[in-house]
Amino acid sequence: MGLAFGVVSATVSVLAPALAGGRSTETVKVFDIAMTSEAIVERGFAVAPGAAQVDVDVTGPDTESSYPPDFGIRGPSGIRGWTIARRGHVHIDAVSASYGYLPGPIEPGQWHIMLGPRTSGAETLRVTVRVSDRLETARPVLRNAAGWFAGDLHVHSGHSDGYATDGHGHDTPVPLRDLAVAAEQRGLDFLAVTDHNTISHWLDVDRTQAATPGLLLLHGREITTARGHVNSLGERRFADFRLGPARPMATLLAELARDGAFRSINHPWLASGDWCAGCGWIDRDDRTIAGADGVEVLNGSTPSAGGDLPGWRLWADWLNRGRRLTAVGGSDVHDLTHGAATVGAPSTVVWASELSEDAIVKGLQSGRAFVRVRPDPRLFVDLTAATGRARAMMGGSVPPGRVRLSVQVSGAAGTRCEWMRRGALMQSVTVRRSEWSETLAVDATPDDWFAVIIRTGDAPEMITNPIYVEANRR
Repeated sequence: MGLAFGVVSATVSVLAPALAGGRSTETVKVFDIAMTSEAIVERGFAVAPGAAQVDVDVTGPDTESSYPPDFGIRGPSGIRGWTIARRGHVHIDAVSASYGYLPGPIEPGQWHIMLGPRTSGAETLRVTVRVSDRLETARPVLRNAAGWFAGDLHVHSGHSDGYATDGHGHDTPVPLRDLAVAAEQRGLDFLAVTDHNTISHWLDVDRTQAATPGLLLLHGREITTARGHVNSLGERRFADFRLGPARPMATLLAELARDGAFRSINHPWLASGDWCAGCGWIDRDDRTIAGADGVEVLNGSTPSAGGDLPGWRLWADWLNRGRRLTAVGGSDVHDLTHGAATVGAPSTVVWASELSEDAIVKGLQSGRAFVRVRPDPRLFVDLTAATGRARAMMGGSVPPGRVRLSVQVSGAAGTRCEWMRRGALMQSVTVRRSEWSETLAVDATPDDWFAVIIRTGDAPEMITNPIYVEANRR
């Protein structure tokens, strides 16, 4: 059979803002190919040094007599993957790739689109190739409306130390899919998989997300060092976790921020030891703490004794030193069967503009969130503040002066609401109904902050993030 194909319709180079500042280059090529063949046809395109990702779409007639084209992608070092009878978008970058494709470095040189044979008829296919040195992997939006979303920010799979004993003396790795199922069963909206130091699980996150449309999976990592552990949520590139004299913790935290990731200090109140090197947090100077976005105040694998909240007290001390850090919680689950921790206990509930990774990260950074000890969707707390001139949500601020603090609590009748000012108890009142609200008027001074703890007896149920009072302007 003969083969006919058209010319390249367009080649366009576009400058766009890069993630970490500066500008990036994007090249788009469009091929219109009219073909009839029994063999695979290849069409080349050049990839310049510094490219971060390749995206390909192949489209054609969509009629009853037509079927989606078979196609694949070949890089300079070999075939990267193949698509059969599907019209899906194909993405490849260093750590992520669509189903059927291998992630890996985007090598400079000649790449090829491979079009599968068409044994009968003729049709024109449009191939659109986009090459960019800006890493901007498309990440899904599960719900495109604003709201409160609950999730677990700290779990581990078999890609690090998430292992379960099978009863026969064998340790088996915890599959990421099992973690997702557990989160769905507990009514969570999102789950951050935070394996230690590695990003090998990110490909599993992408693949599992495609089969889990009701639960958002976040790309996370627990950076584990001898000087402390920090979760990084929403990363897009690997940042080296190794510390040294020329690379202190402050430098690592700054590098984690290059893609806008949310950085939370994990279980900083713990003592380090042979059982867990670096579990405590050593670098407590202002420069280092200024590089964090949040603090884990509750951890399900290391629950607080009685009403003692060492993580909360340490967080409050940092707030009193002028650091604005979002309080978060995570289960730190490693074993779904035999471990003491349970997915979603505790969980973090955050207000976000939509259910997507970018929106959840921005919501955490804004501070409009609270920590819930149990994955019970009935439990809810919100704190707001108002003056004659301003109104603020959790994470926001109001000017000094007379402030009306308002708390709204759901699903917690019979608990105790503790009003906190700069870490000290102001007032304790009983939550009298399932749907309950209370207003407290206070004279707020510069650099004050206010928060609420909901308790059953001495045990915490929910912890709000603070509302801040602005400093005096000089």
